[in-house]
Amino acid sequence: MLQRVSRRSFIRGASAGAVGATVLPGAAGARPPARRRTPRLPDPAAVRATDPALLSALEAASLLHAGQLHPAELLDACLKRSADYGGGTNAWIRSYPEPAYEQAEAAAARLAEGDAPLLCGLPIAVKDLFAVGGLPLTASSQILERNIAAGDSTIWRRLRDSGAVLIGHTHTDEFAIMTATPQVGNPWKLDESVGGSSGGSAAVLAARFAPLALGTDTGGSARLPASRCGVSAIKPTFGRCSRYGVIPVMWSRDHPAPMGRSLADATLLFDAIAGSDLHDPVTQLAPAFPAGGLPTTAADGAKPLSGKVFGIPMAAEALPAGLGALFTGFLELIVELGGELRDVRLPAEPGGLFDGNAVELGMYHRQWADQVTRLSPFSAAVVEMGLAALSIPSTQYLQFSRDRAVYQRAYNRVFAENGLTAIVLPGAATDGMPRVAASAASILGADKVPVTWANFSGAPVISLPAGRSAATGMPFGVQLGGVPWDELELLEIGLALEAVAPHWQEAPPLARSPLRLPELSFVAPGHGPDPTNTDAGAPALSFVPTADATSV
Repeated sequence: MLQRVSRRSFIRGASAGAVGATVLPGAAGARPPARRRTPRLPDPAAVRATDPALLSALEAASLLHAGQLHPAELLDACLKRSADYGGGTNAWIRSYPEPAYEQAEAAAARLAEGDAPLLCGLPIAVKDLFAVGGLPLTASSQILERNIAAGDSTIWRRLRDSGAVLIGHTHTDEFAIMTATPQVGNPWKLDESVGGSSGGSAAVLAARFAPLALGTDTGGSARLPASRCGVSAIKPTFGRCSRYGVIPVMWSRDHPAPMGRSLADATLLFDAIAGSDLHDPVTQLAPAFPAGGLPTTAADGAKPLSGKVFGIPMAAEALPAGLGALFTGFLELIVELGGELRDVRLPAEPGGLFDGNAVELGMYHRQWADQVTRLSPFSAAVVEMGLAALSIPSTQYLQFSRDRAVYQRAYNRVFAENGLTAIVLPGAATDGMPRVAASAASILGADKVPVTWANFSGAPVISLPAGRSAATGMPFGVQLGGVPWDELELLEIGLALEAVAPHWQEAPPLARSPLRLPELSFVAPGHGPDPTNTDAGAPALSFVPTADATSV
């Protein structure tokens, strides 16, 4: 077994260098698995690394379930790597070492008993929007600097019950409003933007500070940072994962988003958090996943995409040369694996949809309308627009709901009329972006690549890395979208592409940058009643996705 690092090493500082040089199980002489392995996990004998923090989530789960790695040892490695290299990225806003070790020891006991959930013992980073009762929840804003969650979000409760280990909360763009997360440095180049608003979660994954992370996606907020950091994200169908206990941006567009270094890792997390929740009625309409859970490996066969048709709404020529080459290469890979490409056009997004967004944002932020000056200038400008939108007639908001239904079915018709399996879009429109310019670009729309189509339609999207630009060396990702509730199709496609082009395995060359964070633990929960300890209750009027393609 690996030698434990001090449990307080994340707070006290860490010794020079990476975590030990001990070879993990899989090397010559490693003992065989202690119990039956789950077929969805890799063979522990094939896993090799010199630092547990560098293990993928699936690799780590394999060793944990085989009894060859202790959850506390994996946590040690993640905390030590964060302590050694986390200062430059500033991805963590808070960490919880002591509770994390208690969770790790509890996970070890479950693993020893056998038949533990696949996620048991895996460390996870959580975006600072997800409530964990008795821990701070601030949305990276000074407005909530003393806020303590009143209870658990449904998603964290599911993760906790699965034996996951919470390392800490990650930075978000303030209240997840923008697509910049300017306080976080990109692990590939610290003065470059990570995108947003789930920038902290993407940076933690890229830097190998945690194997799994939770983000959200309201308008590309998980897909954009995944592309810029070279990691993977899943924006599920609206209603597939509960929003209860998550600080909202816009109730009808918010999507909890599992993130991982690879799509397979993100799928492992997705499988654990999806499901029906009485607190979020839309989730009760979601069709069940296949028996046995979601796949985490590619199907066999030389042409796994044979018979599948991919719509291309955006040409490679519309991108900077470095990104255009990567996007073209990704499309060529689809064809090589048997897929067919067709040019298509997505329906135009009605202008009224954005008015409805502003109303929803203003409804949430009116509870601190007298504190707008405490927001960053960019966040304040958006919140003020939202507050002003509260004066529009109620009939205009109802028209927004009708326009949303029309748009969703128009999106579905693109698939029906063109015989599509999926659509393919780039995950970024610029080849890198300086952090100093990211917030301004975000509010002006210069950082925008088509992303809102998925939030307005409620359709599922996966994002996976497609390589690094020859011009800048920065990562670039691609989006693959489907029709509502058809995540399984997208995951099978993505896993096939990932198997032959595992760009996620590339890691940034981090320079040592020590990080110290205050040691935090559980305190008395907030008064509630909402788990976020804010006025976050969703309205009864809700968007419900459909695969229907008829006109309305």
